[in-house]
Amino acid sequence: MSQSKEPTQRQLRVAEEIRHVLGQMFIEDNLFIAGLKPAYTMITDVKIAPDMSYATILVRGIPPVDTDEQVALLNENKGKFRYRIGKMVRLRIVPDIVFKSDIRFEETKAMDDLLNNPKVRADVEKYKQD
Repeated sequence: MSQSKEPTQRQLRVAEEIRHVLGQMFIEDNLFIAGLKPAYTMITDVKIAPDMSYATILVRGIPPVDTDEQVALLNENKGKFRYRIGKMVRLRIVPDIVFKSDIRFEETKAMDDLLNNPKVRADVEKYKQD
């Protein structure tokens, strides 16, 4: 029997609820974590394990905020976030959470830069003519 790598509907629903709760915490701005700038930090995605035991929360800082610094602060204080998730999301077991930097934007920019490179463009044009 083959196992699907795609998340189940339950995983997607729980991940979205967790993202919503965290987003609400950032909007309320009552976190009282020294150095954390919730107005300049956004939750871009939540990925939850199939057994719902842990969740990876992808974070992106909006300049001038350093994303890695914000991620470190979030991970140091993840108990506050996990507590609120436990209060707001109906789960038998609250997943352990870990915050990580969302590097997809940088990867996309790097790919754009590569595709817009004059040498690459010349190669593409060369093959278009054939």
